[in-house]
Amino acid sequence: MYEFLKEKGIDVEMYTSFPSNFNVLPSPPKSKIFGEETMLNSPSYSKRVLNEINPEKGSILHIANAWHGIIPLAEKRGVKTVITIQYWWPTCYFNSMTCNDCDCKTVGKVSKAISSKKSKSLLTSTLEAFYTIRKMERIKKNVSSASVILALSKVVKDVLISRGFPEEKIRVITISALTKNIDYVPYTPNDKFFTFAYLSYPDREKGIFNLLEAFAIALKNNNNLRLKVLGGPESKQVVEIVKDLELTKHVILTERVPYEEYVKKMREILSDVDVVVVPSLIIETWGRVVTESMLSGRPVLVTKGNGGLVEQVTDGVDGFHVNTYGVKEFAEALYKISLIPREEIKKMGEKARANALAKYNPDKIINDIIEMYKELSE
Repeated sequence: MYEFLKEKGIDVEMYTSFPSNFNVLPSPPKSKIFGEETMLNSPSYSKRVLNEINPEKGSILHIANAWHGIIPLAEKRGVKTVITIQYWWPTCYFNSMTCNDCDCKTVGKVSKAISSKKSKSLLTSTLEAFYTIRKMERIKKNVSSASVILALSKVVKDVLISRGFPEEKIRVITISALTKNIDYVPYTPNDKFFTFAYLSYPDREKGIFNLLEAFAIALKNNNNLRLKVLGGPESKQVVEIVKDLELTKHVILTERVPYEEYVKKMREILSDVDVVVVPSLIIETWGRVVTESMLSGRPVLVTKGNGGLVEQVTDGVDGFHVNTYGVKEFAEALYKISLIPREEIKKMGEKARANALAKYNPDKIINDIIEMYKELSE
């Protein structure tokens, strides 16, 4: 975003609280008790930073992470603030939205969630629940004081509104869809194998284990299936499951590479891939891997009903919405998709790229951001 704004002639400076090629701020104070996030959002540290960068009255401070503590202090100085909500930290203590019965404001519900997540006693989880509720109230108050709350997707906006954040301040701009140099990868399918690819991190919440189990079942119906798992060797459990399910001849585990190198290797990685699978089991605010795979010209399978993912993929047009929670249903979907003629898969991939370019055009996204800045300045 910073690079795009500079190219558009916007007077923009970027600051980080860690070593980088940009303007480096003093590091937040350390605390083993309270943790980095709490110290980052302390009034003393935010004041120190504001004094150092000394933003002019009427200028705009755009916060790209969970640095909510600086917002009310900046607003008092006449500085407009925009905060991008990329993850669930304003609405979930665990930043995951996986505790369906928890609302982050009722002691009993919060205590139950903490006890379940952290395996703590009732007394300990109840004490932590009081801390949690106060913390979430402070986050909500700080974020709500921003000039603009920038939601990454419609599902983020909907969740924020349901939790009582000011609707009139919330805007949706798909900043995470901003990409550079993602070219179409020519489709050269393997003559024997129908190939799926998993490009996310090999974490349980990302659905990798459900995928492996479903793939093993689908393989019984179609032995000409193959699955690429980028970063698979990073997880001992993934390696063990592949071995236990006797999938070593059909699952290719490859090392993960730095992002810039990954972008350069996309042609090599995706050339013989038929469908990319993003089976997240947690509600995703957005899927960058989905955007990049679609731009590469590949249809994408995503979890049915999963927030930002289904906003990107149109079922049956440029990808598939599948129940990845139910392993048997997931397996049936993988099998049926593997029977789709290659020519149809190719057309879906081309449609995926066309749709991604149309919906998430970088110029449009950046122009929307600039327009927002102009409105704030006026």
